[in-house]
Amino acid sequence: MSERDYFAEDPVTGSSELDINFDNPTIAAYPRVLFMGPRRGGKSSIQKVVFQKMSPHETLFRLESTQQLERQVMDHTPLCRCTVWDFPGDFYGDDSQVFDGLCSLVFVMDAQDEPYDHVLQSFTTVVSRATQINPNITIEVFINKVDGELFLSDESKYDCRRDIMSQVADELQEAGVPPDGVHIRYHLTSIYDHSIYEALSRVVQRLIPQLPTLENLLNVLVSTCSMEKAYMLDVVSKLYISTDSSPVDMQSVELCSDMIDVVLDVSGIYGLGGSESNTDGSSPGAQKQLTGSDDENENDDEPTASLSSSTGWIREEDGSAYDSESSSVIRLSNGMVLYLKQVDKMLALVCILRAENFRKKSLINYNISVLRKALGALLVSPEKQTNGVHSAS
Repeated sequence: MSERDYFAEDPVTGSSELDINFDNPTIAAYPRVLFMGPRRGGKSSIQKVVFQKMSPHETLFRLESTQQLERQVMDHTPLCRCTVWDFPGDFYGDDSQVFDGLCSLVFVMDAQDEPYDHVLQSFTTVVSRATQINPNITIEVFINKVDGELFLSDESKYDCRRDIMSQVADELQEAGVPPDGVHIRYHLTSIYDHSIYEALSRVVQRLIPQLPTLENLLNVLVSTCSMEKAYMLDVVSKLYISTDSSPVDMQSVELCSDMIDVVLDVSGIYGLGGSESNTDGSSPGAQKQLTGSDDENENDDEPTASLSSSTGWIREEDGSAYDSESSSVIRLSNGMVLYLKQVDKMLALVCILRAENFRKKSLINYNISVLRKALGALLVSPEKQTNGVHSAS
């Protein structure tokens, strides 16, 4: 089967196709995320929704079945760079090199397409082949489309996952693959809620060698500033690439993701870069403060939002809606505060803390600046990003 190098429409420039040389040593060294599975499983829909911001409902009538291998590059931030490979349905690669190096196999299956026997046999075959070529490959199963009438309750979703896990174990045993020889993680996903972002976040985390260091840095920050939780998110895809060691609450991740949308949307309206300007040369909205509270007299040692751009998709060097001065505060009705700060190009730190612990904002900002410097030290040699494999818990 012939392969066609494909780079999806670029959200920054609007180009329909960019000439990306995937044989370039730099790009070839990026970790790979390999989407495989049966036809109509939802592989292309997942990528369009997460990486290209297509509405989930649009995927129903705008997407056709994938006929050839499609590849794209995700390199919004130096900490999270990878290539995404979308294989046609029931095609699992005819080149053994596709499984080499640092990569993750994501097998997407339709939870509504029972029985699963044929699909899981294909999965067992590709897992056996992939692990023989690369024993360190990470394997994920997306049990997709758990949003239909068959899965109205959480219990029905868990029953489906349990049945699939049991069948996979039996298939692997029959194929001669030892149970402890391969570690497979299962995710219940749907493009209509945040579950797909949670699952892909965990996939990407396993491809980041610096993940333990990032987690330790966030642990220190959370402990020092008495925070409840801290997430580091890719602004473009809204995947969280790291968090502290406390348990992850999907609702809090969704809040952080929605906060990034608010920041980009508001800054796109009131930010710098427009043709209009005040007498002092600044944009009409340059001094706009974005906050979820009516209390404007509290601790204004720095603006709660200083954002500049005419659109949320423009890169930082072009006058971005997201730049080194980006920050925002949203106060929730339950007494919690969401605090967003830019820590690197297209990388946001979103902290969740109690209102009483947010009073020492200057100390929090200082500790975040220390974190930013530590991240800079991690990125001194970005080529080291592709060395080794880390399995996130």
